[in-house]
Amino acid sequence: MSPDEERRLRREGFFFREGGVVRPVAPEDAAAKASMLAEVRATGQGLPGIRRWLDGSIGGAMPGWFAALVPLALIAAWVGQARLVGRRFDDWAETVGRPTAAAGYAARSLATVLAAMGLAALGAWALTNAGYDTRDSIFGPFSVRNTLVVGLIMGFAVIPIIYTISDDALRSVPAGLRSASLGAGATPWQTVRRVVLPVAGSGIFSACMIGLGRAVGETMIVLMATGNTPEITANIFAGFRTLAANIAVEMPEAARGSTHYRALFLCGFVLFVMTFIINTTAEIVRQRFRKRNAAL
Repeated sequence: MSPDEERRLRREGFFFREGGVVRPVAPEDAAAKASMLAEVRATGQGLPGIRRWLDGSIGGAMPGWFAALVPLALIAAWVGQARLVGRRFDDWAETVGRPTAAAGYAARSLATVLAAMGLAALGAWALTNAGYDTRDSIFGPFSVRNTLVVGLIMGFAVIPIIYTISDDALRSVPAGLRSASLGAGATPWQTVRRVVLPVAGSGIFSACMIGLGRAVGETMIVLMATGNTPEITANIFAGFRTLAANIAVEMPEAARGSTHYRALFLCGFVLFVMTFIINTTAEIVRQRFRKRNAAL
């Protein structure tokens, strides 16, 4: 079902429940109506909640757009303030005492957050008035096993690998480079940003690529956490099935030599090509990092 059809059904009074489309009809009998209302109050089904909002039963589109735009607005606000007042603010902080500078940095951070909230609210208002709804795209009907759960679990699986390799890359930066930078008058933050990170950049990038490869090739975590749902949607509260999980699940049931059997081998070939492209691109970028920082 397309987002336009979902939006049209929602406007006509239909709701989405457990993957189906329903339209509530109140009973005509007064006793039955009172019994239904008592049951709704007893079970708490009539209370507002995130699941009812995701189903489209209550609320509008603005909260979803606001939640989706806050990260982008924070990035935009931080980049904007760094471009406009960042250098001048750092120069001012060097001329005042440490408590005053700390208070100034705290005030700048608070102003950046407030500006980001304002940008997110403005964008949410504009998109809502334009007729767009996040429940037709990144949000939607809730499933217990969904993409958000997979993201959290894969984060716990991948972050230790990235952290360990990145830590080794940062520790391998010669201490003489740090001492020379500090001796030349650079601050510790300037030393980290302009000396340490560029030198360790190839190792950090390799760590990220290894973590990405670990996540792309994962089968069983994704298979168990997403509910093995054979669909791909933008809804983060819905399940999905990856190529690796699809091969693991359907290969035992595919008849040898059939179209289904060949399609699964095609999935494996596509997965191999994707992995090859990612690894090749990562190696090219890593070599460029090394050549650029060879003089250091």
